Amino acid sequence: MQLLEKLATDPGIVAIMKERELVVGTLGELDPIDDRLMKKKEENSGGCVLGYNTNHGLRIDIKLRSNDLSGFRSYPELASTLIHELSHNWVGEHNLLFWSNFAQMRAEYLYTHSQLRNSSIIVHGKKTAELAGLDKEKLENVFDFIMSELVQEMAQHGLHPNMIEGPIRQRIQELEENSKNSSNGHRLGEATYTTDNTASSTRELVLAAAERRAREQQKKEGDER
Repeated sequence: MQLLEKLATDPGIVAIMKERELVVGTLGELDPIDDRLMKKKEENSGGCVLGYNTNHGLRIDIKLRSNDLSGFRSYPELASTLIHELSHNWVGEHNLLFWSNFAQMRAEYLYTHSQLRNSSIIVHGKKTAELAGLDKEKLENVFDFIMSELVQEMAQHGLHPNMIEGPIRQRIQELEENSKNSSNGHRLGEATYTTDNTASSTRELVLAAAERRAREQQKKEGDER
């Protein structure tokens, strides 16, 4: 429970949620027993099941524990997995659009902690970057760090990060110029908030946010043609 709370209140995660108006109804732990039952699926897909996104963010479950159940996976891994699952709020398939979105969200996450690292904010006597397991080298070389992360992950789907280098560089440049500022969006697990179209349930909020983002993406693609 403590790890889930840490993830849900991680400043980098909160920044992504606000920037992209994401809503997640429930954040939970992926049942280790169920994960073992998924072993055949893992072998067939060439990767390990580290998380599930149900109904575009209605519920997200993260695999917190190591394979032998002797401890927990590292916090940086957990944060990356959560961002991966958040990207599924918009795109279900592991295509180039998904990976572009995921990489840009990773940039937002790292940029947030980089900014806080250079501020006077201290949490429990430490900088947020230290609590998140992020060292100075990673925060000062965001593009290279993200590209190195993506090589192995995208290879499982027959893709390479060089195919989405442009969108990643563009987002990093935007972040560096502080050109993106948004006050909308909410933390994980928040049940209600006000949108242009008032919704009465978490499911409706999730779908409304996903549809709005899809329309924005379609409009952007249309303008580029």
